[in-house]
Amino acid sequence: MSETIKENTKVLNHNEKKKISLYSVGVNLVLSIIKIIGGMVSGSAALTADGVHSLSDLAASLSVYVGIVISNKKSDLFPYGLYKVENLVALVSAFAIFFAGYEIAKDVLFGESEPITNLFVAIGVIGLTVLITFLYSRWEKQKAIELNSPSLLADAEHIKTDFYTALVVLVGVFGQYFGYPIVEKIAVVVVVYFIFHSGFEILKEAIKVLLDASLDHDSIDKIRKILKEESKIKEIKTITGRNAGSFKFVQLDLALNTDSLKEAHELAHTIEDHIKEQMPFVEKVVVHYQ
Repeated sequence: MSETIKENTKVLNHNEKKKISLYSVGVNLVLSIIKIIGGMVSGSAALTADGVHSLSDLAASLSVYVGIVISNKKSDLFPYGLYKVENLVALVSAFAIFFAGYEIAKDVLFGESEPITNLFVAIGVIGLTVLITFLYSRWEKQKAIELNSPSLLADAEHIKTDFYTALVVLVGVFGQYFGYPIVEKIAVVVVVYFIFHSGFEILKEAIKVLLDASLDHDSIDKIRKILKEESKIKEIKTITGRNAGSFKFVQLDLALNTDSLKEAHELAHTIEDHIKEQMPFVEKVVVHYQ
């Protein structure tokens, strides 16, 4: 793949990520409005509070958009790029997920129960919220995996917490309406567990990248397989690499079957091209040879 095609692909991926992050902003804005209005009409304090919580989700989605925009900027101070801004945004999103779980637990377990005045409005709003958050979080997660975007993946998990929250509110509305408020408290314990688990997974992956943890075993095995197809490589000494945002940086230490410096240099470029052709999101391959 030529450098021009590679660069065009990177631009297209970046533009796609920006577009998806703006979709998230719109989704959270719509959810905030319908929840707050639905909560006021139905008399559900839990639904109104969930609508206010969605405003914080809106702020989080805006931060994802800003992070994606900044991550593509070029700067002489950061010769390896600002790709890790995406991982920083993912880190912030993880704490936002933890906070969402805490707020849900606090409001339901320790808050005062309020009577429901319009059950059908509450159920309608909650049902719409469940449908939107379930479908959108699944779609965004799929796109995040395709684009290898940690910030979009974190945003998808964050929106999925709204799906869980809506289920809690639904259970709480029924429990409260039929005189069993304890049902809401049991449901929230289960939901908060899943929310914290999602947040922890995002936090773990973001910290690994920010601390320059090694590439995953699958990527290293694939690189090794590509190298073994090259007859001029006498020995693969080391394969190392790291992630930064959506991209991978690879470093190789090889022993080559040639005494010609020119041939070794050309072979290094060939190896880099082969790895980039067969592995998406590889930004740079540095080959040390002897």
